[in-house]
Amino acid sequence: MTFLRLSAASIFLLLCFAMDARGQTILDSLTSDLNIEGLETTYDPETGLALAKGDVHINYADVEIRCGSASYNAQTGDVIARENVVVWKAGITYRGENITYNANTGDIRGESVRSSTPNELGSFFFETDTIDSDNKVVKRIDGGESYLTTHDSEDPNFRLKARSVTIYPEDRIEMKGVKLIVGDTPIFYLPSLTQAIKEDVGYRFTPGYQSRWGGFLLNQWGAIHGDHTQARYRLDLRSARGVGVGADFMSLKHRANWNNLTGLKLYYQYDTNPESNNTGLARGPVPTNRYRVNFQHRIYLPGPEKSTWYLDFDINKLSDAHFYEDFFFNEFRTLPEPDNQVSLVHTDPRYVATLMTRFQANDFYSVGSKLPELAIDWTRRSLWNTGLFHQGTLSAGVYSEQFSEAQKQYFRDVNASAVTIVNGVPAVDSLVNDFLGNSNGLNVTVPDAAIAQAISGNYLNGLGFTRVHTYHELLYPKTFFGWLNVVPRVGAGFTHYEGIDGGIKNINLTDGSSTSFNSFTRGLLHAGLDVSFKVSKSWEDYKMDGLGIDGLRHVIQPYLNLSYLNANQPDGGIPVIDRLSRTTRPRSLDVPLYSAVDSLSSWSVARLGVRNYLQTRRDYTAESNGTFLAANDSETQTYTFAGLNTYVDLFAKDPERDLSTLVGQPFDRSMSNLYNELFFRPVPWINFWLDMQLPLGSSRGNFTEVNQGITFLPSSKMSLTLGHQYVGESPYIQDSSLMFSRIYARFNDNWGFAMNHVYELDDGTLEFQSYSFTRDLTSWIASVGAMVRDNRGGRTDTGIMLSFTLKDFPQFTLPLDIDPNPSGRGGNQSTQVNQ
Repeated sequence: MTFLRLSAASIFLLLCFAMDARGQTILDSLTSDLNIEGLETTYDPETGLALAKGDVHINYADVEIRCGSASYNAQTGDVIARENVVVWKAGITYRGENITYNANTGDIRGESVRSSTPNELGSFFFETDTIDSDNKVVKRIDGGESYLTTHDSEDPNFRLKARSVTIYPEDRIEMKGVKLIVGDTPIFYLPSLTQAIKEDVGYRFTPGYQSRWGGFLLNQWGAIHGDHTQARYRLDLRSARGVGVGADFMSLKHRANWNNLTGLKLYYQYDTNPESNNTGLARGPVPTNRYRVNFQHRIYLPGPEKSTWYLDFDINKLSDAHFYEDFFFNEFRTLPEPDNQVSLVHTDPRYVATLMTRFQANDFYSVGSKLPELAIDWTRRSLWNTGLFHQGTLSAGVYSEQFSEAQKQYFRDVNASAVTIVNGVPAVDSLVNDFLGNSNGLNVTVPDAAIAQAISGNYLNGLGFTRVHTYHELLYPKTFFGWLNVVPRVGAGFTHYEGIDGGIKNINLTDGSSTSFNSFTRGLLHAGLDVSFKVSKSWEDYKMDGLGIDGLRHVIQPYLNLSYLNANQPDGGIPVIDRLSRTTRPRSLDVPLYSAVDSLSSWSVARLGVRNYLQTRRDYTAESNGTFLAANDSETQTYTFAGLNTYVDLFAKDPERDLSTLVGQPFDRSMSNLYNELFFRPVPWINFWLDMQLPLGSSRGNFTEVNQGITFLPSSKMSLTLGHQYVGESPYIQDSSLMFSRIYARFNDNWGFAMNHVYELDDGTLEFQSYSFTRDLTSWIASVGAMVRDNRGGRTDTGIMLSFTLKDFPQFTLPLDIDPNPSGRGGNQSTQVNQ
């Protein structure tokens, strides 16, 4: 009996052990990927139900679950986790006491769940009474009553409380019944709020004072409409100028190109003080009702997908010439006279074709209109297997010069003064002298007055023509001796003008009358030669850890560009519409890229120069600071950390000798300035640049220009930028010697200070100064600053501003149109502060 009892007990224990071992094996592989481990585990093969208790650890694909106990239903795919549950899924963490995960669908459901959603900009944290997340890649999370914050603390200093929330990771958060709570105090309530994770949406405000505006409060509300449009609504209160309202609509399709395709912008300002003017320059009448309508958008044809055909709109309608200057100062500095054009573009690997119309929508700006123009630009391409390459351009259109009302009045005044002198006696007339480019204080002779009368009269009668221009070039690049690169070029073309309005053939120097001509054809013949070679010297073992140098190579590249252009000129003057702009830089010698078609004239130039480069190895694949970008996927890459380009133009025939319409007198140089372009940026904490041109002759057109600066981080708590811009005796730009500085210092983890200065040495004027303090408020950065701009003539602009930046999402800032943050004369001011 005893033996039978012991045998039965042994068999029973053996069966129990076998059953437990079988259950553990099945639990370890309930599916091909799902594994459950725990201190106690059981499995019922008939019901497909598995149970685990004690330090439960569950793995399935990219999902990991830790909890006190869990059950798994093989038939439904539900994993029910309880007791201190932590779920990691697709980069998102969920915490709670009761969370259900479905292995088949990827859904997550639960009550009283806390979670965080990270991305490249920062993280936000939320707590909700109920949660429902669908899809294995977590495209949507639905929650009930919830709290959201970016403050990573058990007791956050601010929270958003919502009646319900829907989160689309990497996209947006939609909330209903929203309260902002600071500490334990509700601040305001909104019935609904959509906050994009990557876009600048939501509510933000900026209070302050500015002498042109008085006290102001700028309010901006951002929202996402559907999956196609981001909107910004504005309500701006200015005590000295009234109320402004506006709306911006940006297409999410063109998100990566918002700098150029800004969408539709509408703004209206009822200006209670339109006569206000702190610029130091006189201005004409300004209306009370001031507005802007801007539309920059691209439509792909046939659409909606990206294609080789597209229609570009750039429409800008303003109430007056001073609107940007008064209310959107940043835009005024970058583009003071916006264009108006519509273009139909077709792109092809061989060419780009554009049908474009440009027109005058604002009569206070001058415009070279094109109604319309067809242009085709052929890219450089090989011709079969001949070794020859072809590039060229063709354009045809109807062109006219649309003068502004102010310019028309100026021409009327010049014409009236010139007629008086022609019919009377020579006199000192600054208006006519200015028009002719003569020195003021001189008597205007009758012949000079007759010239001014004829030209200004033609301007008033209108300038325009129909034009066909084409140019084609062949290149034959060759390498000799394995190191000498030679590229001969030869090209030909023509420019034909028909129906010329405003062309002057002869001027009667006694009465100011003139004769005109109707058509003209300019032939173009070009020959060029580019020669260059490289020599280098390497020091493989040279290292300088402080500047990140691992090996050193010096590359020297001498080069010679010869360019001869023969362009016959008319016996008289043709209106110039596509013309050269004022610049201190040398002109291009590449005829196919020469867009100033009407300014083409004969030249003979030899550009002689040498490039020097210093290169080292870098063991990175990519950096995100914008300066050190990888050229390929190799772990070790060549980085050019310093360079110097030195060159000079030798003229047998000066290409700018006929620019009397720009500078009053023609050039006649035998040699250009000596150009030097230097950069040195070995590491992110230092960047030095120097652009310099020095006169080698004393002819008109030779002058001095030096632009230099350095950005330096002497420590992790300070950033310093110093620069100098000098121009002397330039025919294009007024003499100037400008110093600028920008300093940012961080006193400790909480406080920082920034100041900017722009000082004009030429007349001893501190043009701009600004000072600001920043305070780290854990989740936010608060900034208060003041600025003063001296506009000369006894007029100044002053301003005080207060701003808040959400540190975890630093793109959530409001650009201020009070005054740009200077780096020299340029730059752009916003409330963003880098900590």
